[in-house]
Amino acid sequence: MNRYFLYLVLLNMLINVIIFVPKILIKHRYEGAVMGVLIAIPIGVALNYLYSIAINKFPEQGLPEILANSKNRWFKILHFGSIQFIWFSAGLITLVGFIDILTRYINPEMPKLLLLVIYLAAVFLIIQLPTERVMYFLEIVLFLNTPLIGFIIFKAFTNDYLIWDSILEVGTYIFERPSLKSIAAATYCFSGYANLIIFNRVIKGKLKIWNFISIFILGGFNLFTTFFIPIGFHGSDGAQEYLYPWISTADSLRLVYSPIERVIFLFIMFYMSISLMSIAVHWHVAYELIKGTFKGKITKKKNWMILAIITCCSVVGVIYLNTVLLNKITVYWMIFRLGFEIVIVVVFFIWARRRTA
Repeated sequence: MNRYFLYLVLLNMLINVIIFVPKILIKHRYEGAVMGVLIAIPIGVALNYLYSIAINKFPEQGLPEILANSKNRWFKILHFGSIQFIWFSAGLITLVGFIDILTRYINPEMPKLLLLVIYLAAVFLIIQLPTERVMYFLEIVLFLNTPLIGFIIFKAFTNDYLIWDSILEVGTYIFERPSLKSIAAATYCFSGYANLIIFNRVIKGKLKIWNFISIFILGGFNLFTTFFIPIGFHGSDGAQEYLYPWISTADSLRLVYSPIERVIFLFIMFYMSISLMSIAVHWHVAYELIKGTFKGKITKKKNWMILAIITCCSVVGVIYLNTVLLNKITVYWMIFRLGFEIVIVVVFFIWARRRTA
């Protein structure tokens, strides 16, 4: 079992617990979200399998190395550019969403732009590192935070105030026809595999079937937890009233014998590093793809231009994207991302088979 591959998928699963996905699924809980989750699991695992099998044919190579000898330069730039946009926007959405959470729940008086500067300083340091070192950072963050987040989820499942009747009530809508919005949101928790487009450089050996079995189990548990736990705490109708259902759920938990009794502060503290690494991983992929479009080594001038563009986009996002507008944009971004992801996986799978035949 390759742990690096699981890290990439697990990171996406963890970040989905706190931002956007719970809100989208809970909003459609009576309109096919349950069936959407069930459909998303095989779709997510299938995309993981097809893409991983295809890119495994090019051991320890990222997409820039795979397409290095491509004669069609404009096709290469167009291909890289479209993927760069999706990966950069994924990181930007996470960044803007988590800064809103920190401002709303931790320090409402702190300017968002100051939080943005702090986050960007850390992210810029990470994304320019070699891919192997970024993976080491990710491993450390997951090693420190995942057991603690798992403990909080365990406390949620065993809490006396968890109402299973509300969960079962929503479960009765299992045969409602799912909307594309709920399917797109649910499949996003499996999308960490797509980071192999760069992180395949550090994957040694072929991926075994146990990797995909683990993803199936973890993905099912993650979606069940993300979707149903807030409903169990706040009721089948009350859960929709919260902008961030899992933040409110964490605020409903108490650790009586802990130095910090309110779980919400621990929960957000753990997720600060998780969100940082999620943004860094997505932007590292985009950054390496940008480098791959240039011939030879990237100059300092071009490097500063890239960082300046990222900074400008981030500032605009933080200033102009409020919570409601960001949620609306994210819903349609999820749908576009799912279609784009399916096309990329199918095309790359067919191309890889022909290339190595």
